[in-house]
Amino acid sequence: MRFWLTSPRVKGGPPAGPHGPCLHLAGILCVVGGLATIILFAFPQAVHAASSWPPPLQTAPIWNPGPAWAPVDPKSPEMSLISNTFWAVFIISAVVMAFVVTFMAINIFRFSAKPGAPDPPQVFGNRRVELAWTLIPTAILTLAFGVTVYAIHDINTPPHGAALLDVDAIGHQWWWEFQYPGKGVETANEVHLPVNTVVHFHVKSADVIHSFWVPQLQRQIDANPGQDNAVYAKMTRIGVYSGACYEYCGADHAWMKFRLVVDTAAGFAAWVKQQTRPAVKTQTGLAAYGRTVFLRNTCVSCHAITGTPAGGAVAPNLTHVGSRWAIGAGAAPDTILGLETWIYNPNDYKDGVSMPSFSVLPEKDIKGLAAYLYSLK
Repeated sequence: MRFWLTSPRVKGGPPAGPHGPCLHLAGILCVVGGLATIILFAFPQAVHAASSWPPPLQTAPIWNPGPAWAPVDPKSPEMSLISNTFWAVFIISAVVMAFVVTFMAINIFRFSAKPGAPDPPQVFGNRRVELAWTLIPTAILTLAFGVTVYAIHDINTPPHGAALLDVDAIGHQWWWEFQYPGKGVETANEVHLPVNTVVHFHVKSADVIHSFWVPQLQRQIDANPGQDNAVYAKMTRIGVYSGACYEYCGADHAWMKFRLVVDTAAGFAAWVKQQTRPAVKTQTGLAAYGRTVFLRNTCVSCHAITGTPAGGAVAPNLTHVGSRWAIGAGAAPDTILGLETWIYNPNDYKDGVSMPSFSVLPEKDIKGLAAYLYSLK
């Protein structure tokens, strides 16, 4: 007992001080406390890392907005007109710049004053020069103005007698809602269009100001709350294009992307037919269990799934969510694991998203929800 209560006396040295026992006991407590810390914190982390739940975050799907300069590779008549206008103004500006820079260089190097040279004669007016530097810029600006006005008028005027396909593009923080009036189709972050058809986009916003743009297909236009902004485009090339919000609209502005698919008339008709069908009801196993979990939770308050009691209108329609290119407007892949991690905690992908975390649900419930949603093709 003496060993634990007093510090040993060194032979030939002074007796142990009054604080010796306390210091010795404090050292033992520090060692024990350090071991306890390692056990309590490091061990659970290691177990968590080795476990499969929750699954790790998934890499966002590839999103290609096209060339850095939209005028470089236009894919529609409207963007071709914008491209031609851009290049016309660019060439005019380049010629003016080359003339000005050349004129300045000649004056600098040829007419620079030599040391000791007298002051040159002062010129106090030259009507010809003054008329030239007034009329030439006026003519250039008038030409550029005319080309721009022509382009604006042509882009904003639909072809006479052309049949229009109306599409509502509604911006939300931070996702896009697309509705096809008269067709009964409502989807999110993915819009399908038939080739060689004039599309009339009704661009709106449900909250703040957004900006709707597919750089290779149509001009950029703002989405304002309470306002219907029109933009027309004729898709002449089949393909998959990328669009996004191009005006800062909050913390997750960078994750407000969408995909535009231009298909044949037959392919578009098949897509519309598939989208108007109710949700699949033949799930079995885990997916069937996930359907039960979905309908008994608060999911139905925000999301809608056609053919079920879920009729929410403030979040993306999930009737055919399993067939989309991504979830979270491009933040996560539309896969089983992507859905599981999104449901577990969407804020891990998009900090500030309005959807709450469902990490309190049992693992089986989240896996069932993911299986059910992924089955909705």
